[in-house]
Amino acid sequence: MLLALAVVSAAAFALPAGASATEIHLTNATGFSGTAGKGSLTAEGEPVITCLGPSHVTGNLETGGTTGTIHLDFTECHTFVGGFTIKCRTEKSALTNTITTTGTFHLITIVPEKPAILVTPVHTTVICAGISNTTVTGNLIGTITKPKCGETSKSMTIDFNAAGSVQEHKTYTEKPYNLTAQTGTTGTIREAGLSSEPITTESTIAGTLDCT
Repeated sequence: MLLALAVVSAAAFALPAGASATEIHLTNATGFSGTAGKGSLTAEGEPVITCLGPSHVTGNLETGGTTGTIHLDFTECHTFVGGFTIKCRTEKSALTNTITTTGTFHLITIVPEKPAILVTPVHTTVICAGISNTTVTGNLIGTITKPKCGETSKSMTIDFNAAGSVQEHKTYTEKPYNLTAQTGTTGTIREAGLSSEPITTESTIAGTLDCT
């Protein structure tokens, strides 16, 4: 799942010039946690990696409520190769079928009054027993379906959608953003897409989504 999308330390990223025109802010809220269901990562020409869940997300907003850090644990992860189910995990995962990733996020709008989240994960290497390792890098954009601009809520719902390896939303401030996947150290770098059931997070303090 959100291979882009979470923890030990986060990699900061720079936004292009002019990004401030579409930055948004979640006021008052600081930390959050939540769960997600099934998700999948698809790279062109590669086996699909599926995580059945439940998956877990935690994170923190920095001062200003626009940027923050995120940590994701996806569970029950596997792929199919030659008719066999192969478990998948990340390098430092304690379990054989859990994918863990960390990163930074930035709250944005992709069109006026349509809030979204731009996630930049650390380089994440996924190991599926019996096949080569796959390293996932880049960025991805998800839409915030709750709350809407101007609303106050303790919860936030985020959708990541892709048609195969092509993410639904790939542009912010006229700059392209997408995930890539590379099998082994010499494999072709291919575009990758992440789809997941809605990710719902909760905060102890209600926050207002300010899109102005």
